Amino acid sequence: MLAWLSDKNSPLSTIVQTFNQKTLPPGSVRAADCPFLIIDLELTGLNPKQDHIVSLGWLPVRKHEIILNEARHYLVQSPVSVGQSAVIHGLHDKDFQQAHDLTEVLTELLQRYAGYIFVAHHSQLDCRFLQVASQRIFGKMAKFSFIDTLNIELYRLHKQGIVMKKDALRLPQCLTRHKLPQSGQHHALADAYSCALLLLSQLKHSHADITLADLQLQSR
Repeated sequence: MLAWLSDKNSPLSTIVQTFNQKTLPPGSVRAADCPFLIIDLELTGLNPKQDHIVSLGWLPVRKHEIILNEARHYLVQSPVSVGQSAVIHGLHDKDFQQAHDLTEVLTELLQRYAGYIFVAHHSQLDCRFLQVASQRIFGKMAKFSFIDTLNIELYRLHKQGIVMKKDALRLPQCLTRHKLPQSGQHHALADAYSCALLLLSQLKHSHADITLADLQLQSR
């Protein structure tokens, strides 16, 4: 098991229950005071009921600061070959010899970041895979609260009356628009870091007292 675990004997059935019972920040809280967990997944496909998570990367943002010493990147054991998905994420079956069990990784995620607002670019896909995985592993679905930087960017562009070109909402294009550095695409931690930069830039271009509820509205 991973060394950080405070209680290695916690029954799996209680891990999701504890996560779901943790109070989330109220909508009235300033975004600057909200704890965020930026996450990205690499997958064997787009169907959470038949495809698998092969890599996770995450890092928290607190008080508008990316907490790099809590950044994590894990390769995850897959019950099937990565197949053609290797073309997208660059991971091959030989890369998973020292990969982690998904139970360990999700246990860390749920125990350490209960009470956080999760953030992803095109979060619907990440959220659904995490929900299905938690249901399968723990017997109960984790209730994640996600904000989507893609939808926030769409809201921002619509408000400015900007006509979007093809692929304008992909993460690299968003980074370019915000004059942010590019990183290697389809590496879970690199993409999580890029998403964190994008979120901070989006907050910078919003009003100073923007609330969590404002972000959630923009993220729909």
